[in-house]
Amino acid sequence: MRIARRLAKIVVVALLVVILAVAGLVTWVTARALPRTTGDIRIPGLDAEVVVRRDAAGIAHITASTPHDLFLAQGFVHAQERLWQMEVWRHVSAGRVAELFGGTALETDRFIRTLGWRQAAERDLASFAPETVAVLEAYAEGVNAFIEGARGSRGMAFVVGGALAGRGGGIGGFDPEPWTVLDSVAWQKVQAWSLGGNFSIELFNLLADARLGDLALTDDLRPGYDDERPVITPPEVDRSRSSASGAAVADAAPRGAAVAAGPRDAIPATVTGGRAAALRRLASAAGGIARWSGLGRDTSLTANDGLGSNNWVVAPERSATGAALLANDPHLGLSMPSVWYALGLHCRPVGDACPYDVTGVSFPGDPGVILGHNARIAWGATNLDSDVQDLVLVELDPEDPAAYLDEGVSTPLGIRREEIRVAGGQAELLEVLETADGPIVNAVVDDLREAPPMTLRWTALAEADGTLEAILRINTAQTFEEFRDALRRYGSPAQNFVYADIDGHIGYQMPGFLPIRAPGDRSVRPVPAGEAHAWRGRIPFDEQPWQLDPPGGLIVSANNAPVAGDYPYALGSDWDYGDRAARIHELLGEATSRGVTMEDMRRIQLDDQLRRAERLVPALLAAGPTPATPEGAALLDEVRDWDRSCGVESRGCAAYLALEFRLLRAIFDDELGPLARDYVGGGASIERLTGLLTEPTERWWDDVTTTDVTETPASVIGGALDATAAELRRTLGAPEDWAWGRLHPLALQEESLGTSGIGPLEWYFNAPSRPAPGAAGALNNLYYDLSRAYPDPDEPETQPLGLDAVFGVTNGPSVRLLVDLADFDGARIVQTTGQAGNPFDRHYGDMVEPFLRGDSHPLPFSAAAVEAAAVETLVLRP
Repeated sequence: MRIARRLAKIVVVALLVVILAVAGLVTWVTARALPRTTGDIRIPGLDAEVVVRRDAAGIAHITASTPHDLFLAQGFVHAQERLWQMEVWRHVSAGRVAELFGGTALETDRFIRTLGWRQAAERDLASFAPETVAVLEAYAEGVNAFIEGARGSRGMAFVVGGALAGRGGGIGGFDPEPWTVLDSVAWQKVQAWSLGGNFSIELFNLLADARLGDLALTDDLRPGYDDERPVITPPEVDRSRSSASGAAVADAAPRGAAVAAGPRDAIPATVTGGRAAALRRLASAAGGIARWSGLGRDTSLTANDGLGSNNWVVAPERSATGAALLANDPHLGLSMPSVWYALGLHCRPVGDACPYDVTGVSFPGDPGVILGHNARIAWGATNLDSDVQDLVLVELDPEDPAAYLDEGVSTPLGIRREEIRVAGGQAELLEVLETADGPIVNAVVDDLREAPPMTLRWTALAEADGTLEAILRINTAQTFEEFRDALRRYGSPAQNFVYADIDGHIGYQMPGFLPIRAPGDRSVRPVPAGEAHAWRGRIPFDEQPWQLDPPGGLIVSANNAPVAGDYPYALGSDWDYGDRAARIHELLGEATSRGVTMEDMRRIQLDDQLRRAERLVPALLAAGPTPATPEGAALLDEVRDWDRSCGVESRGCAAYLALEFRLLRAIFDDELGPLARDYVGGGASIERLTGLLTEPTERWWDDVTTTDVTETPASVIGGALDATAAELRRTLGAPEDWAWGRLHPLALQEESLGTSGIGPLEWYFNAPSRPAPGAAGALNNLYYDLSRAYPDPDEPETQPLGLDAVFGVTNGPSVRLLVDLADFDGARIVQTTGQAGNPFDRHYGDMVEPFLRGDSHPLPFSAAAVEAAAVETLVLRP
């Protein structure tokens, strides 16, 4: 026994030694990756001294005397804080994700390589002005200065990533390749893909046609935009109307009705089970782009992911300060670290030779400020959700396998060959076939190789895209005219830009490459190749909606319809249904009686009222449901008495949203089958529910799996009440414990190693879970991916989530920005995580709690304010 005790002690001591050694090693690797933020660093290539001041939130302000030094320093600072994020992002933009993470990313790489993002980025770069290229080159110099200076002392991500990818580096971590100008330009394609287009919706429609057997039923799933709801640019303030030619334009979309189906004679009559699964995998490969980049985490075909944004501007006559006000909160994927990095770029002195004096948020990997303000103007953006993609059916030449038929004429296919390297596996050679409409996408998924070929036509690939150059020009714009002129180069993703300046002007511009289609051509399904569905060019910039100083003194954009139905060009149909925009108008209207303040703007961004419930709850009650259980009756009482708010303690919000989800499933699961996961919970399904509650005889109410009874709204709602109440009780306990925050946590994850399934890595990279307010459809639009409640056809081994997990936050306001044009030093900002990208840095997650509470940080701008706020100063010397 004494020997056994002695051995046990030896084992315990040995284990403690191992644990301490591992802990010490992890601490050492973590510490060496933390950025140096004080003192002096010598940087090759600098022309003169650059000063980097960081405030208490870690927001960096860079001051330099030349554009070259300014952007070299920005590249250096981005790399200091976010090099692993940048490394993953450039692998995404190049279709090289499998090099880091193995075969799970292979189909996503195939998709990106098939589209040829790198080649398109080369064309974009060739179109840039010399001064833009010089900015990109200086930025790359700065990134590479950091990469070179940190050799052998990478952070944990590079150590673990190198081991998992077989790239070596040992305990020093692997060394990234030198950063290139093309790495920055290609990242814009990732943004464009994640925020623009309807590729997956066309696939959903194709699959739904096959499932339902009736194109009209598929169309019925996506209601049109109600005429009574707000549009961003009404006809009376739309400056583009005066110059619109109206030539060769599509008919205006019908208002308040389903979107036209598009060409029907070209749609395959059936899609087999195997073909349907392959089409889903094609959509999943494309969806992996947003997931790997952290821009979104939705897994459904119809992108029910809450990606969007709110922004608005208030004219001086409606402002308490007598100056214009601007608010912006872009809704994107929420991950560790944030997709944004806040900073200021300051030339000293500011002049023609060095014109930059700007602050706001940037994307690590790209120079400049994406959203923010300079000394005269401020700007923000929301996603347009325009239709800029078409799947086109290709007819191969039966006489020549290397050709296709274009209007009956045999035309050679372009052939491009790509090598995709796979960590831990064999490299793959991919042959990409190209047509005049775009690349054939079938080879992305093996089971589609023998299917009728389809190409993807997309504006971001159609011609050189000057989006990055446009953003850099906005950074130095001084007037609305210069702001608009900068946006003439803007291509993808199409956005709703709002504007304000120190002279009291407010404005709006929709920029982007927006195709002109044939009259009546909606292209909501794959279309046959040929002239009938060819694009007729792009909407001229001066004929895209814009406004300046509208009479009402407000411009509001929340992904709602941008224009009324009589606008002379078809822009798309997948808008948010307008509740967020209407709520902003309502709250601003209440505030203008005394003058809108920055505090009013903050409260509006945090508003958690679910406006759609004002329509849906009375309609639910009017249907006369009769729950069969006391628990169901109690749930009905909770919903009836609910104040429509979604704070973390709200019982009514938990009750209502669980009921809404269960009711949507009861209505649509039987007809849609596996496709329900792609539809239920998204804006279209909720809008259709609104209509169904006034249409008691609609066929959707009847459960097609039952043959002995015809269900009614009352019976379906009653059954949903009982089922929801039982599930809430199992999940949360008694009704007094039904707090919304218990169903709706924010658990921020790093999108590569933090989702690896390896417990210690996930603990190291991810943030702890916290209860979150807000909800999908509220202004505080903290969204969740309800498709996770269904089996995942791409990962059959993954179990569907229950009510205790399905409302976990995936997307939401990725940054909140407020600017008073009378006081730039009084601007406020908060993002979801923090400035740092290195775990255990004090700024890795220090903004999470302020974000959830609704607090924010000052965003100083003037030289005096920046210096006064600085808590750390780093000098970069030549």
